[in-house]
Parts: sequence; C-alpha cells; structure tokens
Amino acid sequence: MAPPPGYVPYGGPMMSAGYMGRIGGLTKWLVALLIGSLVLNLLSLLGQLFARDAAADFLEGAISAGEFNDKLVLFGIAALVGLAVSIGQIVVLCIWTYRMIKNHDALGRHGRSFSPGGSIAVNLLGGCTLGILNFFMWREIWKGADPDTAPGDPSWKQRAASVLPGIQLGLTLAGVAAGIGLGVANSGFTTIRINNQSNVDLAETLEDQFALIALSGALGIAASVVFIMYVRQVAARHMKATREA
Repeated sequence: MAPPPGYVPYGGPMMSAGYMGRIGGLTKWLVALLIGSLVLNLLSLLGQLFARDAAADFLEGAISAGEFNDKLVLFGIAALVGLAVSIGQIVVLCIWTYRMIKNHDALGRHGRSFSPGGSIAVNLLGGCTLGILNFFMWREIWKGADPDTAPGDPSWKQRAASVLPGIQLGLTLAGVAAGIGLGVANSGFTTIRINNQSNVDLAETLEDQFALIALSGALGIAASVVFIMYVRQVAARHMKATREA
C-alpha cells in the first residue's frame, strides 16, 4: 500500500543531519554567555552589600563624596562588561531560536504560533511584554522538540510542556514588582545612577531601600538560573529529535 501524500518516515531523509540546522555549538556559546551574565549579576548583587556600607559611611560623614564615588567604580565597570555580554547573548539567542524553529518546519511541526523570523522579534522585544510572549514561545519550542513525536504528527501541540518557562516568568514578574516597589523600572545601582541622583540621594536609596534592591537582583539571578536549565534541556531534546550527534 502506498503511503499517503507528504508522508515522511521517522528518521527518513528529512531527518538527516545535512537537512537540519545544527544547534550544538550555538547552545554551548549561549550557555557560556548566560553563565557569564549570571556571574556578573551575582557579583553586582554582592557588591551592593559593599555599596550599602559605603553609603552609610558617606551619610555619616566618614568618607567624602569623591571617596564614595571611587568605591562605586566597580559598578560602572560591571555595567559596561555586562552590556557587552548582553549584546553577544541576544545575538546568539536570536540565531539559536531561529534555527530551532526552522528545524521544526522540517520536523513537520505545523500550526505553530511563532515563525522563525517572529522569534527574533520576540527575543528583541519580549521585555516589553514582561516576558509573557517569550513564555509562550519557549513552551511551543519545547513541545516542537519532542523526540518521541514523529515528523508530521499533528498531536505535537498537545504534548506536555516544561514547567521551567512558567517558573522563569513568575520570577521575572516578581522582580518587576520589586522594581516597581523601589520606584524605578529596574532596580540596582546602574539604573539609579542613570537617573542622575545626587550622591546624597543615591546613598539614601542604597541605605533605605537595600532590601528591595537585593530582592530584585536575587530574583533576576534565580530567573537566569532557570533559563539556563531550560536552554540545556530543550537543546538536548531538540538534538535528539533532529538526530544531531
């Protein structure tokens, strides 16, 4: 009996390594950049404790304004390094996501809500939706990467999704709430300094609202850890589904 039109046997030509875009190398780069960003955020969080002590000394008159600024130079350096890492991270993330969703075409994952090109927009602008669009995209990518779903099987969308995107979204929203409580879009020294506060105002903010600053930073770090876990797990699923060695 002849197979129905469009039928592709599981593991057939469309599943060949030459047809699929490889993501193994990109995944390693992405995880490395994510870990680098995580380390910088952790150092920033620990540094805020030091900054709080410096703020207390400045407000008590134990150190001058110049000495106070000198003690905060580390934050400026960390911000510049973090910016460079973030740019590299978003570039690799866009390519990585694009390639995975493009591979879903070859896997016959029809009826998707996110196209390869659309994934770039979500990665670049998802922050405007507080990560909600990203949440739905990560869930769909997880389902599409199911190695136990045969190519062309329309039931792929009914597969269970990972809980990690939901956890990441919850942590992200909690961090935003902490930032709102602090009275700025994103809490932390760098944003406060950009808002052109005087040394006294900055010191008072670090002294009086340290708990919210630290909470927001800790939630951001936790969200980053969860996303790294997701990246590693979904990449493993995807490479198994595409037969990437």
